[in-house]
Amino acid sequence: MASVKFVAVSRGLGGILDYVTNREKTTDSLITGVNCVAQAARDEFEAVKKQFHKTDGRGYYHIVQSFSPDDPLDFETAHEIGLKFAEYFQGYQCVVATHMNTDHIHNHIIMNSVNFETGRKFHQSAREMQQVKEFSNQLCLQYGLSITETKADPNRIPAWKKRLRKDIKRAMELCCDREQFIRCMEAWGYGVKWEEGHKHITYTTPENMRCRDSKLFDQTLLRENMEHYFAMGGQEYLETRREWREFGEPEPTLDDTVCGLASIFEALAVGDNDRFHLETLHHSEDEIDLILRRGGKIDRTVQYAVEDEEYEQYHGFSMSM
Repeated sequence: MASVKFVAVSRGLGGILDYVTNREKTTDSLITGVNCVAQAARDEFEAVKKQFHKTDGRGYYHIVQSFSPDDPLDFETAHEIGLKFAEYFQGYQCVVATHMNTDHIHNHIIMNSVNFETGRKFHQSAREMQQVKEFSNQLCLQYGLSITETKADPNRIPAWKKRLRKDIKRAMELCCDREQFIRCMEAWGYGVKWEEGHKHITYTTPENMRCRDSKLFDQTLLRENMEHYFAMGGQEYLETRREWREFGEPEPTLDDTVCGLASIFEALAVGDNDRFHLETLHHSEDEIDLILRRGGKIDRTVQYAVEDEEYEQYHGFSMSM
């Protein structure tokens, strides 16, 4: 996904310009000056500062605009996007350099802190900085690239994220395992990055909005909880929960089922036998066996804080060692 980071620096302009224009990282065609000549940027930046008597304080800003390695992007297009992004800062001199030496393409933009037209020193509030990042996102969308939201707020969920949450849950109700879930989401136009060794699931919407599971602000959709759910059979497990409900009780929702399952594994992990017992009263022997195996309790050494007869009364079988 595209991202933008700002760093304000007081000194060392020559060193940072040498770094971003290093020919081991980029080429001449990917180094361009905006409102200045790139090769003479150091002198031109200083000349503007002296003209307006603003040689103290912050000397320049170092902006890094990064793109997802999963996006279909070449270096020339990335550089073009960087130049358009630099034009957002009207009246400020910039050097744009696109680096080619890492897995993810990214632009370095070195911007003079003093406006050559007005003499005004660059300063932006948090809100204005967010607008800059939104402008970068809009540029990326124009080029068909994925983006990430500028700020995740659990109290203000955008419409696209609400649709994403709804579609994930709809797919969970239809699918029995992770692979089937991913195929279902892809059929609806979503990208799903759910890989071993990664802490999060990352979704890409049909509109190229990108979002991690943790930014959906829904416990049901956290990676660990979804993995528990699909390990138990997904749709089949959900249907079993609904079949086993007590007479007169409302039909459990997907949220009830997943969060209840998460509670079972949490109780198992901390050794809370009472809660484990209560949470699994209406589970079959096969389900409990699967839970114990997934929770690393395959030797069935879990002790229950109730009489075995009571457990057998609910389950129809004994858990005696």
